[in-house]
Amino acid sequence: MTLRSMCLALFVVAALPSAARADDPPPWAVGVTAEQKADAQKLLEAGNTLFLDKKYAEALDQYKRAVAIWDHPAIRFNIVRCLIQLDRSVEASDNLQLALKYGSAPLEEAVYSEALAYEKLLANQIGSVDVKCAQAGVKITLDGQPLVTCPGAQARRVAPGNHQLVGTKAGFVPQTTELIVLGGKRADVNLTLVPLAQAGKIVHRWPTWIPWVVFGGGVTFAGMGGVLELVASSQFHTYDSNVSAECPNGCTTADPNYANLQKQKSDARTLNGIAVGVMATGVVATATGAVLLYMNRGKTVYPDAMFPVVTPLPGGGGAVSLSGRF
Repeated sequence: MTLRSMCLALFVVAALPSAARADDPPPWAVGVTAEQKADAQKLLEAGNTLFLDKKYAEALDQYKRAVAIWDHPAIRFNIVRCLIQLDRSVEASDNLQLALKYGSAPLEEAVYSEALAYEKLLANQIGSVDVKCAQAGVKITLDGQPLVTCPGAQARRVAPGNHQLVGTKAGFVPQTTELIVLGGKRADVNLTLVPLAQAGKIVHRWPTWIPWVVFGGGVTFAGMGGVLELVASSQFHTYDSNVSAECPNGCTTADPNYANLQKQKSDARTLNGIAVGVMATGVVATATGAVLLYMNRGKTVYPDAMFPVVTPLPGGGGAVSLSGRF
């Protein structure tokens, strides 16, 4: 039988037992006036009517207003009944502890027995998250709500299922841990953040050798072009000298060395063209290599993509830690 069906089957309007002696009130009635008791009783009865109509949220509101006037265990127990119907088991358990604070004395026998039954059932339907951390300044949240600022430890009862722990601190990589908490079990988590300086990784667009090969090849080509240009210049100088020596008045096709001189001139021009092309290629490659070196300079990156690592937890359940991947 579920908690909700049990609650409906055993529902009894919780009356407010009066104190045996007016001059010796029980601890749950100390400081409460007769007028406050009457006001609380009216709100309790209004809540009971709503509960029987299955208007649990509205009934809960009436019970809360009543308990704000008089924190009587019987009113607390009706709050428990509403919270169970609304599937808010953790809040129900918290209020049940308050309802049982004084034992059976403030409750009718049937109601007290019902409360003890709920206590056992809720104990098996609520888990616990116990978090410890030693790094000063780390802030931890559980399901988006502040839990603890480290160093410290904190335990929080939670409903069974998935829960999320997030630890943050300036200069550290945030850590998110997805918890799978089982009913009646405790999940122990010891959280430690990794400093950004340790988590960072230097990356490049391309392997570092590629820009250097392009840059070095460009410098080599430019140098080769320069050497070829010097050779071509030397050949032009030799051609000019031969023309001056053999054809002081100008060469014609009738001169015996005309063909040889023309070949020298053609070879010098060809070599000069090759030298210019090689030098131009080298200059372009050198410039490209310099740009690639600039673009490929190292930069530090931190984890952004996340992947889960499932870790069994002591007492039951598991933790899915989201770690960084570069």
